[in-house]
Amino acid sequence: MTIFIDATGYAMIRPLFSFYVLSFNLGAVALSLLMIMFALMQFIFSPILGRLSDKYGRRSLLLISISISSVSFLLFTLASSYWMLLLSRMISGMATEIPIAQAYMADITTSKNRTSGLGKVRAAFSAGVIIGPSMGGLLSVFGYWSTGLLAILLTIINLISVYFFLPEPNVEKKEISMQISQKHIFTKNLKNAFTKPLLPFLLLILFVMIMAFSAIPVLIPLIGIEFFNFNEIELAFVFMIIGGFQFVTQGFLMGKLSQKFGEGILIIVGIIFVIIGIFWMPIFPILIIFYILVALLSTGGGLVRTSIPSLISKISGEDEQGGFLGLAQSVVSFAFIPGPLLAGFFYDYIDIAAPFFFSSLLLLGSLILSIKVYFQIKKL
Repeated sequence: MTIFIDATGYAMIRPLFSFYVLSFNLGAVALSLLMIMFALMQFIFSPILGRLSDKYGRRSLLLISISISSVSFLLFTLASSYWMLLLSRMISGMATEIPIAQAYMADITTSKNRTSGLGKVRAAFSAGVIIGPSMGGLLSVFGYWSTGLLAILLTIINLISVYFFLPEPNVEKKEISMQISQKHIFTKNLKNAFTKPLLPFLLLILFVMIMAFSAIPVLIPLIGIEFFNFNEIELAFVFMIIGGFQFVTQGFLMGKLSQKFGEGILIIVGIIFVIIGIFWMPIFPILIIFYILVALLSTGGGLVRTSIPSLISKISGEDEQGGFLGLAQSVVSFAFIPGPLLAGFFYDYIDIAAPFFFSSLLLLGSLILSIKVYFQIKKL
């Protein structure tokens, strides 16, 4: 419920960014910069908050993270210039509920049902992504400030809910030496990652996959407006489809699929789905094909984004899960820095199709590495 409410607020404002940027007479590069600064802040703060949650508890850090989100929504509501909008995204990036929630779920699940549990975390996020865009799109007719105001209200509800109803996981916490330095924590987590089987390869797959996939939040709104003349409500519907397929995949299918096929196969299949969706999207400007490709992208992304954290948690110690899952979130955030920037540059200055083809090429490399990981898993 915590992640669902948080994701709903996030998803309410997400479809509005492209229209917001266009209202300032700016293009794809400016939209990419919003994504990049959010990702940069996530890269800096995810390992810090994840590691702090290992020491001080998941609940306390969730409260801090949600409070940070409320400040970002306030700035979005008051934004009268592109720079205020950019500042709101930077502050939003300092919040990092997902890796903390994943660590919470890892605390209360066994190795056997962990993939299913982590799938429910991602499904809660996806459920918010289903509902949020419709609410944001409908409210946008009154002005973007109205969407931001409701997002603030949701964060207040979330704070109250976590404070009164979410208990701290009943697990033994080991004493962990802390130095509140992003560089120290990230370096230490990365160094420890190389002592774990498969973890460096999983992080590399995640980096390459997200770098390619990170073009999508920039490109889908722009290509929707360019090809189909979408308005705010129609674009919100696209994000609802994305959330819907990820919700079904992560909330209902991941547990059974992981038990039957294993995470290694699911990562491979997920990357293949994303490659198909990205490569063909600019080739066929036909609405029904566009929605089919969006569905493939959503399903594939859901498979990969759930399977990799599940494998990471299974090869981590109980006192390391928050740190390693925070490290994975930092890898995701770091991949979002070059991805949107290249996508925006290619889109504005080369060709509409160029960023899609570039992302497909990157994903081929990730696919090859994921096949290597699959055969290594078989040997364990």
